[in-house]
Amino acid sequence: MSLKWRFAYLVLHPLFGWLFRAKVYGKENIPSSGPYIVAPNHTSFWDPPFVGWAMYPVETYFLAKIDLFVHNKLFGALIKWLHAIPLDRVNSLKGLKEGMRILKEGKVLVIFPEGTRNRTNDRVLLPLKEGTALLALKAKVNILPVFLYESKGSYIDWILRKRQLAIRFGKMIDTSQFKYSKEGIKSLTKELERRLLDLAKNNPA
Repeated sequence: MSLKWRFAYLVLHPLFGWLFRAKVYGKENIPSSGPYIVAPNHTSFWDPPFVGWAMYPVETYFLAKIDLFVHNKLFGALIKWLHAIPLDRVNSLKGLKEGMRILKEGKVLVIFPEGTRNRTNDRVLLPLKEGTALLALKAKVNILPVFLYESKGSYIDWILRKRQLAIRFGKMIDTSQFKYSKEGIKSLTKELERRLLDLAKNNPA
């Protein structure tokens, strides 16, 4: 684990662990080393640092939309320093190649399979994109599903205990039972969706 990852945790822990009082469940399901893909639901701008903090001491890399690097150069430089990899949704090939490189190096890659934040009030998940399953099968790595509860909304609600912020790690999905094919990618995407929906039902609050 790098020094900068330890530093990031030391900065985030007083905020998430003490002030927000975020709870993490299922840490026993997190392998101590990669390669594998972490696949959380996505409702908030806070989700990437939430997941990185909850995964500690495992060091993680993220695929992040390219807009985050373009509109604010300073912020883009910061998240790049903290292992964010630009992903252009229009032309995602370059980002996926970078993701493949990360996995081949034996590291842990976080991908939000919904592809964007779920801003709806009545849907647990947006339809999952197939990129997560495609990359997992091509790289021959497993997928760790993660669900974040009550991550959407004002951070003041967490501080005032109006909502309980929680993160639950599920059981690893063994991708070896799925073929690297069009049907295999679809089947694995459906399995990931099923696992995430099952986690959603287990809100600890």
